[in-house]
Amino acid sequence: MNAIVEFGGFGEMADWQAMLDRNRELFAAMDEGSRIGIVSREASGILPGKHLEGVQRAAEVDMLAWQVQGGGMQAVVERFSGMAMAKVDLLLVADAEALAAARADLAGEALTTIKKSIRRGNIMFFVFRNKAQLQDAGYEDFLESLGLAFLGACR
Repeated sequence: MNAIVEFGGFGEMADWQAMLDRNRELFAAMDEGSRIGIVSREASGILPGKHLEGVQRAAEVDMLAWQVQGGGMQAVVERFSGMAMAKVDLLLVADAEALAAARADLAGEALTTIKKSIRRGNIMFFVFRNKAQLQDAGYEDFLESLGLAFLGACR
C-alpha cells in the first residue's frame, strides 16, 4: 500500500517531485544547494503591500522547498517562520487559488500555471540574492521559464 504524504495544502510530495523531475533541464545549471520556497499567502500572513517588518513576524507555517541536491531538484516540506529566517534564494508566496491551480496541473504544465499566477498577481515573488549571485548559481533558465526578465537585453 502506498502512503500518501500531504502537507500544508501542497498536495502529495510525490506529485511535486514528478513535476520537478520532468522539468529537470530547467534546474540542470543550478548549483548544489540552490533553493526555492513556496508558502501559502493566507497561512503565512504575507500580503501585498504589507510592510517588510510585519512580514518578518509571519506565523510558522509549512513551506514547500525545492532544493538542488544530488544532481537534481528535490521537493521537501520544511517550516517557514518568516522572511528573516527563510533559507531560500527565491520565495513564491501563493494565494489559495494559485496553489490549487498548481496542484491541479502537477501532471501537466505546473510551471506554466505558476508563471500565469505570477503575472496575475496571485503569486508574489521575493528574491533573496542579487542578480550576480543568481546568475552564478545558474538560475537564468528557470527565471526565464517563469517569464521574468533576468539578464535583460545587454549581455
